[in-house]
Amino acid sequence: MKEGFHVKDDIPGLDELILNFGQRILTYFASRNADFTIKEMFVINLLGSRESETMSGLAKILSVPLTTMTGIVTRLVKRGYLVRSRTKEDRRIVMVSLSENGREIFSQHRREYIRTVGEALGDLTEEEQRTVLALVGQVLTTISSGHTADSKSTGITGESQADIGGI
Repeated sequence: MKEGFHVKDDIPGLDELILNFGQRILTYFASRNADFTIKEMFVINLLGSRESETMSGLAKILSVPLTTMTGIVTRLVKRGYLVRSRTKEDRRIVMVSLSENGREIFSQHRREYIRTVGEALGDLTEEEQRTVLALVGQVLTTISSGHTADSKSTGITGESQADIGGI
């Protein structure tokens, strides 16, 4: 590493790289399936990784207003990919989950994603692949743990470093 170099000095560049990378991935997969918008695919993928979610939870995760999420979910329900239900405890709470068709789309998309990422990583050596996965894992762990640059360390515990190293 260059002497005097600090990641903090290049946060705008890193931010741009992360946003660009995420946008390219989403755009790539949305373009592969013209039946869905990027946000619709994100909702399907999100619900594929959990049993169900509240409408307000989906809106918060996607950082969109509830009215926008309602429109997205309504379109996917009408097309047969999602199912709405209400909780027994509080009928005002609307839960959303994948229908059978939605689960099929999720599985299909997941297989395609794994294949595509595998191809992209295939150009790297095994050591480079491990390094990429470890670094992405460390960044995600730090972000999800809520640590900031003001933390004493990287925010990665010894345990999570061991987990990441085993990727």
